[in-house]
Amino acid sequence: MLQVLHVADLHIGVENYGQFDVVRGMHQRLIDFLDSLDTTVDYAIAQRVDLVLIAGDMFKNRSPMPRHQSEFAARIRRLHDHGIPVLMLVGNHDVAPGRDSANSVSVYEGLKYEGVTVARRLEVQRYTTTNGALAVIAVPWLMREIFVSNNDHLRMLGLADQEQEMERLVGEYIQKQVDVLMAEDAQRPIIVTYHGTVSGAVSGFERQLVLGRDIQLPQSVLCPQGVDYVALGHVHKHQVLRTTPPMVYAGSIDRIDFGEINETKGFVHVQFDGKETTYAFIPLQTRPFVEIEVDVKTAADVMDRIQTAIERKTLTNAIVKVAIDAEPTQRSQIHEPTIRKWLETAGVAYITRIIVTIPRIEARPTLRKFGDRLPTPAEALEIGRAHV
Repeated sequence: MLQVLHVADLHIGVENYGQFDVVRGMHQRLIDFLDSLDTTVDYAIAQRVDLVLIAGDMFKNRSPMPRHQSEFAARIRRLHDHGIPVLMLVGNHDVAPGRDSANSVSVYEGLKYEGVTVARRLEVQRYTTTNGALAVIAVPWLMREIFVSNNDHLRMLGLADQEQEMERLVGEYIQKQVDVLMAEDAQRPIIVTYHGTVSGAVSGFERQLVLGRDIQLPQSVLCPQGVDYVALGHVHKHQVLRTTPPMVYAGSIDRIDFGEINETKGFVHVQFDGKETTYAFIPLQTRPFVEIEVDVKTAADVMDRIQTAIERKTLTNAIVKVAIDAEPTQRSQIHEPTIRKWLETAGVAYITRIIVTIPRIEARPTLRKFGDRLPTPAEALEIGRAHV
């Protein structure tokens, strides 16, 4: 049984919502992401997988800090030392838009670690393992500028027509490579891996993080007859777009923001018995994000209601946001230092913010008739008398 571990969107370097850990000498959120990656690497080694496929966005950006690079390299080295090949697909966070230049993992191209490969262009990787042969068709983040620079016809088209033509070119490339691979060995499993948005995917917070224009590919482009698994990256929510062949977003390995509060994070364990494919999503134990929403507008004791809302949540080691809806007259009753103390006592890891929402007070109808001008003193006095 040939085995592949499909993981994506590591985003090493995301350090929001946390504090610096003086004991380990790095930001707590960096530790969280590295712990998730460690669990993934441990699983790959324990299961003796034949390939670890990282479907893009290894780092937060294309210029990772030295500490981020060294920590990531240590995990790649562990896989290398256990004889597990690694294929890294270049994602939109790994390369600068508009430039075919060095990416966040180009150092591995220079070092030429045996079995560690970076796919920065459309290409095919063939693997021969103790459990059989495998082929991977790599489709990294699609950069319009690269397509246009190599195609005079594309330069003459408008934006929408360019994208349609790029879809056609990618589809033709995949179909051609599948035909070649099937002619070589009709029983060899074929994976297509793509970093980007596919039609039908449920996107989330990652759309706010997109570096470069997001080109959405139709599902049919990625899975012509002969493809046995489509390993996707870029969308942070784990999801299965189709089952024949399996077309799967692994999702990110940890939460980036509260937009991912209800998403389970993890990776995918894929197994091939010839051209028969099975897969399982393996959840990771990640730090919880908790949002406490409390409406105190009808509360006799505002702080008592807030305290009750806090006590109803499990907050140990959580990243927490508090949202309070209140009347204007209640604002002075909300004591934020006390709320913070309650949260800290509950064991939260980090308090992002405490938001107090007060409804806007509409102008009195008697004032509306004056429009943008202020009433004269005599008019103001008359209004005052009317409301005594």
